Amino acid sequence: MGNEHVFVRKIGEGFPIVMLHGFPLDHRSLLPLEQCFSQHDHWQRYYIDLPGLGQSCDGFDIRSASDVLKALGDYLTEEFAEIDFAIVGYSFGGLLASALAAQYGDRIRSIFLLAPEFVPDDKARTLPKKTVYHVSDLPRDAAEQEITAYKATAVVESAENFELFKRYILPGLMGNSENEAVRYLADNPALATTPAEYMSQYRHPVTIVVGENDTMIGYEDAFALYRTLQESTYVCLPKAGHTLHLDQAEAVQCIFRRWLSDLGQQLR
Repeated sequence: MGNEHVFVRKIGEGFPIVMLHGFPLDHRSLLPLEQCFSQHDHWQRYYIDLPGLGQSCDGFDIRSASDVLKALGDYLTEEFAEIDFAIVGYSFGGLLASALAAQYGDRIRSIFLLAPEFVPDDKARTLPKKTVYHVSDLPRDAAEQEITAYKATAVVESAENFELFKRYILPGLMGNSENEAVRYLADNPALATTPAEYMSQYRHPVTIVVGENDTMIGYEDAFALYRTLQESTYVCLPKAGHTLHLDQAEAVQCIFRRWLSDLGQQLR
């Protein structure tokens, strides 16, 4: 199945939570959420580099989002067999999570979606106008390439936010900069059907967190899907963009801890 080619960083022991990053990033983009866990928690986090991206770039012939979904599904089926799990999906990872909800159904006990990409065609998305909240100047010695990448999505512009971007987001962007799969995925970003269709029969809790200033995927399309779900929570954070877990870290971590608490209650 090629599972040996899927890079996974496992942290902790206990009930599995599958962490799916965005495009074209890698697993490090979700590591800020590690602050919500402690060594005494009973959660095992699976930080996956999606097939074709990051350290999972070799061993797969990725030509479309559907190829990523197929390879990811093969990994999950072999890794978990009949074991239940939960999913955290960020951006493109959120799109994949919606499809996995149809594939695995009740075995996915809850889903946490962070700035989920529900409309693959960027020209069809409902987007807000770009707004930047300048907090402090960026480091003068920062490379121009780093500044350009940062400003493409930055909403809360500050030296501290920039350092978080360099630590968690930029490595994936740079690491995938010459990855051929990125071009294929950019040209073929859609799955077989829509997230609303994939999730139409999903009955477990879904939490959706978006940024009011996200000019990449917006927040209105996620709200439209939220209204169709059986059991869901929708939070739209002000002064937050596509990297909302960096822009409004405290708020996102608070919501995520609540999701973990609710999941723990459900599993008892």
